[in-house]
Amino acid sequence: MSYQASIHHLTTGRFLMECLVEGRDLREAESVAIAKAALKSRALPQQMDVRHLHQCMEHRLPAADSLFA
Repeated sequence: MSYQASIHHLTTGRFLMECLVEGRDLREAESVAIAKAALKSRALPQQMDVRHLHQCMEHRLPAADSLFA
């Protein structure tokens, strides 16, 4: 599943980044988001917090039979 994550500095509350991540559940998505932010900002993962984590809506293609109806 895809999730949109907003990562902030744990103690200051400063916004660090927003990113799209994949995960099997919310916990995995949060871990992936923090790891991604730590690599990008070169900061310690322990100093980061995911404030907002939302599952993205899946885009589904219309069924093939409805295309030719």
